[in-house]
Amino acid sequence: MKAKQIQRDIEEIHYWDARLIQMDCCFFGDEVAIVFEDTDDNIKILFTGCSAFSFKTHVNDRLEPLKELVKSQIPYFIQDIKIEDIQVEDKSLLKCQIQMPPLDVELVCTNILIERISTGEALDVPID
Repeated sequence: MKAKQIQRDIEEIHYWDARLIQMDCCFFGDEVAIVFEDTDDNIKILFTGCSAFSFKTHVNDRLEPLKELVKSQIPYFIQDIKIEDIQVEDKSLLKCQIQMPPLDVELVCTNILIERISTGEALDVPID
């Protein structure tokens, strides 16, 4: 039930084809955050209480250091975000799948927070 509401909240943002500009993993994987562009500001989705996190991309995507890219060179555009309720060891958790070719992310967490942030807030990515 919780997943349906979060899914609706995310879909109201109209994230499709939004450029991903940051993805961070903090506190030994307890928190994973993604930040993507929106019309006037950026959107941050914070996944907390993460017990599983994986990403998969093509090997050619990692031959050059991504940290040297400026924002306009980042190749990841969000195509789909799916949230579902799951049970793990009698605990209610959320499973999230994010498709942003050539990068796919899957994680399991206890909570998902969505917030608008200013375009310059918390970004380690050089502006063009």
